[in-house]
Amino acid sequence: MNHLFFLFLSYVLAVVPQEACSFSSSSIGRRRIVSLTLPSISTSTPHQYKSSRLSLFSSANGEDASSISSDKKIEGRKNRVVIGYKAMMITYLAVGLRSIAKVGLTPSIFHMIGGYIVMPAGVSYIMSGAATHDRLGSDTYKRLNLALLEYGLIGLSIISLGKGGNKLLSIAYILSVINSLKGYAYGVLGWDKQSTETTLIKDLMNGTKDTIKGFLSMPKNVKAAGYLVATFFVTFLKLEKLWEIVKFIQANSITAELSMSLARFNRLAFLTLMVYTLKDAADRDRLGGTTFIQLNYLCSLAMGIQCAFNSGGLTTPSGALSAAFSLFFAFNGVASYMKNQYA
Repeated sequence: MNHLFFLFLSYVLAVVPQEACSFSSSSIGRRRIVSLTLPSISTSTPHQYKSSRLSLFSSANGEDASSISSDKKIEGRKNRVVIGYKAMMITYLAVGLRSIAKVGLTPSIFHMIGGYIVMPAGVSYIMSGAATHDRLGSDTYKRLNLALLEYGLIGLSIISLGKGGNKLLSIAYILSVINSLKGYAYGVLGWDKQSTETTLIKDLMNGTKDTIKGFLSMPKNVKAAGYLVATFFVTFLKLEKLWEIVKFIQANSITAELSMSLARFNRLAFLTLMVYTLKDAADRDRLGGTTFIQLNYLCSLAMGIQCAFNSGGLTTPSGALSAAFSLFFAFNGVASYMKNQYA
């Protein structure tokens, strides 16, 4: 019996590793009771154990790989949008440089470049910075994306009326439509396009309501009041041009001669959203931001062009107001810039 007992004990010690044993003790007076608890022996084979460990590590590695793949996809989308904005800017500027190379720096070319090229090129540059720093979800940049989208769509209509026209400008308009639509969508839904809080249509409707509300609300400071008056003024010019287009269509139907009036309406519609964006920033006391400093410069140039070429100069009320607002934008832009430099 003793021999059999020692054989059994040797078998247990050989099969069960020491570290698998758990000891529990309790003391009762001076006596100490020690119990040995042996784990149950698994019936799984070594191959099954190895397979389960591999499956566990494979699952973890799969999750990491999925996360890395998602990050790469998001980074790729961001890079493409940034490149798209830069391509828009370069294409618009190329249109201007090509026009200068053809006819030189004439007043008409200066009018075309200052009124129709610099604005979308400048806003494209602003949007490339916003995309780089993940700011497309801000109301400011969503509004500017919609302004670029509108500018591109109406621009393509103008090209269509002219039956071809400037091919390079057509490319700029196409890039504006595609990239601003993508930028707006990413701003609303996020880079992963997984947002469940809103939809593009819902955001567009809410944004329109907020813009109308801000357009009709009382300004919160003196600068906001100035921008609001400027917004009303540019809106009036835009509606005046729209009425001119309507009357032209009634008299002549839709012909190629309509393209010039439509181009001026397009410029004024784009400028309206830019000026309102500055009014909204003034209400929030955010004019010191780089975006709004740059928008002030762009609006100043646009209003100067309006005064010189479209409103009869300083001798007319419209021209004088355009010049005054040009100085207003320029002063606020420079003042904000200097404030930032000496802050």
